[in-house]
Amino acid sequence: MKYDLEPRGWIVAEETFDPCRTAKCESIFAQGNGYINIRCALEEGYLDTYRGAFITGTFNKAMPDEVTELPNLPDVTAMEFIVNGERFAMDQGTLQSYLRTLDLRTGEATRTVQWKSPAGAALELTFRRFVSLDNEHIAAFSVEVTPTNQDIELVVNSGISTRNSNTGSQHCVEGEMRMLPGGILRLMTHTNESNVPISVHCLHKFSAEPSESLPVIERRRFVGRYTFRLAKGQTLRIEKLTCYHTGRDLPFTVYGQQRGTTNPDIVAAAGDALAAKFADTGYDALLAASAKKWAAYWAEQDVQIESDDSFDQLGMRFALYHLNIMIKRDDDRVGIGAKGMTGEGYKGHSFWDTEMFLMPYYLLTDPAAAKTLLGYRWRSLPGAFKKASENGYQGAMFPWESAWLDDGEVTPLYCGADIVTGKSSPVLTGMIEQHISADIAWGVWLYYQATGDDDFMNRRGCELLIEIARFWASRVEWQDDTQRYEIKNVIGPDEYKDHVDNNAFTNYLTVFAMEQAERCIKDMPTRWPDAYAKLSDSYDLNALAAELQDKKAKVYLPQPNADGIVPQNAQYLGLDAIDLSKYKNQQGVSSIYEDYSPAQMNQLMVSKQADLVMLMRIMPDLFDAETRRKNFMFYESRTLHDSSLSHGQHCVLAAWEGLDDMALDMYRHAIAIDLGPNMKSSDLGIHSASMGNVWQCVACGFAGLEWHEGGLSLRSHLPASWQRAAFNIVWRGAKLHVEVTHAGITVTHRGGSAVEITVDGHPVKLAAE
Repeated sequence: MKYDLEPRGWIVAEETFDPCRTAKCESIFAQGNGYINIRCALEEGYLDTYRGAFITGTFNKAMPDEVTELPNLPDVTAMEFIVNGERFAMDQGTLQSYLRTLDLRTGEATRTVQWKSPAGAALELTFRRFVSLDNEHIAAFSVEVTPTNQDIELVVNSGISTRNSNTGSQHCVEGEMRMLPGGILRLMTHTNESNVPISVHCLHKFSAEPSESLPVIERRRFVGRYTFRLAKGQTLRIEKLTCYHTGRDLPFTVYGQQRGTTNPDIVAAAGDALAAKFADTGYDALLAASAKKWAAYWAEQDVQIESDDSFDQLGMRFALYHLNIMIKRDDDRVGIGAKGMTGEGYKGHSFWDTEMFLMPYYLLTDPAAAKTLLGYRWRSLPGAFKKASENGYQGAMFPWESAWLDDGEVTPLYCGADIVTGKSSPVLTGMIEQHISADIAWGVWLYYQATGDDDFMNRRGCELLIEIARFWASRVEWQDDTQRYEIKNVIGPDEYKDHVDNNAFTNYLTVFAMEQAERCIKDMPTRWPDAYAKLSDSYDLNALAAELQDKKAKVYLPQPNADGIVPQNAQYLGLDAIDLSKYKNQQGVSSIYEDYSPAQMNQLMVSKQADLVMLMRIMPDLFDAETRRKNFMFYESRTLHDSSLSHGQHCVLAAWEGLDDMALDMYRHAIAIDLGPNMKSSDLGIHSASMGNVWQCVACGFAGLEWHEGGLSLRSHLPASWQRAAFNIVWRGAKLHVEVTHAGITVTHRGGSAVEITVDGHPVKLAAE
C-alpha cells in the first residue's frame, strides 16, 4: 500500500494485487454513511473476497442457538465481465497495471486496470464507486471498459444477490424478484427471525445500447445480462445506481414502536420511488451531491498535522473518515459496532468502546451525535434490567455486547480453541466483565460536563445514573474480615485476567458511578424535576442516596504499595513474570496464545491492554505525578497491546509524561492497526475504537486536552518531528479552534457561548469578538 500520492494526506492507495489478500482492503476502503456500509469488494470477485452490505438496526438471529447479529444483506457490488468468452479476472491472463485508491475528501473509491486476457484481448478498465452522504439509501458504481488492441464482444452480468451470509449463516430469505418499468431490478426479502423487510433496487445505464439485454433470475440472484460489441478504442461506460430500504428506517418508525414496520409494501414503495427518481440522474451528479456533504464535514472535522512523515496526517484523516461513516447521527435506537459496519467482526455488537474510546471524539466535535449514543443506552435499559434480574442484582446491568434495544446480553458463549485442552474456549466477558455499566455512567457525566444539557439529564441522564448506581449498590460484596465492600470475580479491561478480585479500574469507576448518582439525587428536585417525579414514584430516593453514600465510602480502592505500584487487581502482583520480548516484538497480535492457554495466561504477569493505565488516563487526578509515572512504566512494560484499544491510551499517558518518542511510536502503532502492512489485520472490518483512539492521541495526548469538573484544559506535548497540529472542538456551547506548535497553544473562539478554559496552566476567557 502507498500513502503519499497527491494530494498528500488524503489518498489511501493499493498498488499491488494479491487475490489471496483482498479482505483487508475491502474493509479499509469500505464506504458508508451511518445508515449503510458496503465493503469495497472487487466487482469480479476472488478467493479472499468477502462481500458485505450492512444496514444499522437490522439485527437478526439466524438460528435459535446463535446470538443476534447484524446481518449481511443482499449484495449489489458483484459484476461479471466476459471478454470474447473469457471471464475478466486479474489472476488470469496478464495484469499490466493496477491502482486502487480511496479519496477521503469525497469517499469515492477508484480502480484503474490494464489487463490482457489469456487469449490476448487487451483492455483498460476504470471502476468507480461511492455510498452517498447526501442520500443515505444510495450507492452508485461506474465502470469504463476500453479494448485497446482489437474489437471485442463484452457480456456483463450485474444485479442483486442474496447469496451473502455471515460466515455461512443465512439471515435473509431468497426473496421476490421483479423487473420494474425502465429496466429497474427489484429484490424484496426479509430477515428470517426479526422479520425486517428489505428492498434493494438497481438500475443500469450505458453509453452505448447493448445488442442484447436479458433479465436472469436464479436462486438467490437477480441480474441483467447485457451484450456489447465494442470496437478497438471504443469506451463503454456503465453506471449502476442502487438503493436500499428496510423496515427499520426512521420514516417507518412511530415513537414508542421502536422496531419500525414489518409491512414489505411500504418499504418497496419507498425504494420504487427513489429508484424512479435517480433514473433521471447520473453517477456524476449523485457523486457531486455527496462530495458536497463530505466537504462540509471536513471543513469542521479535519485535524491538520504538519509532520516529517505524511503517514501521520493520512492516518488521522483515515480515522476521521471512518468515524463519520460508522455513526447514525440522527437515530438513538442504534449504537456503533466494534467494527462499525465494515465487516461482520464482533457481529455488529456495541461494547464499552462507545463510551470510552468513541464518545470523547463525538462529544467534543458534535455533541448532538454523542447524545444519540447515550440515547441508545437509555433505550436499552430494559435489556440491562433483564440481565441484572437474571443475575440476582437490581438496577441496570448493561450487556457486555449489545445489539438491538431489547435483546439484552448477546455475547457468544464460545470462541476459539484452547491449545491445551483442544476444546472451544468459553467467552467469559458476557458474564463477568461488568465495568461497562460504570463506563456508561462515566459517559453520562462527561456528556453533562461538556454540554450542560439539563434537558437530557431531566429526560434520560438521571435515570441512567440512578439505575446504574442501583446495580452497583447490589453488586458490591461486604467482607466481614476486612470490614469493607469488595468486587470479586470480574474481568477488568485487561481480558488476559479473568475471575479476578478488586480490579482497580472496576472499583474506582464503581465508586464514581455511585457518587454521581448520589449527587444527581441531591440536585434533581430543583434542577431536573421531571426526572425526580418519575424516579420518586419508583424508589425512595433519600434512602437510596444514604445507601450510596455509605457504600461508596466503604468500597475498597487499591492504593500504591511500598514500591508505589497500584495493583491492577488483587492477584496481579503475585503472578509469574516471564520474558515478554518475543511477544512485545510480534508482527501481529495474540501470538502468546500460540504458547499458552487462557488458563495459563491467567497466571502470568502480562496484560493484553491498558487497564490501570486506562484508569489513570480517564481520572488523571487520582494519583500524584510520581505514582502515575511509576505505574505507567510498570504496566507498559508488561502490556502486549493485543487489543486495538490499547496503543492510543498508552500514547496519551506517554505524552503527558513527556515520553515524546514513545508517544509518537504509540500513535503510529494506533494508525497502523488498520493501515499498516499486516494484510490480515482488518479482514473482518476496521477497528472502530482505534479510530476514536487516533483522535484522542492528538487532541488529548499531543494537545493535552483534559476534562475536569466543569472545565477544560490544554497543554502542549507536540512531538519533535511535528511542526503543527490543529483541530476544532466544542465545549459548553463554544466552538473553538485549537492550534498547537512548538511555540505554544493558540485557541480561537469561532462562535457560540463565552467560555473559560485553561491553556498551559493559565485560565483563558474566550468569547466572540
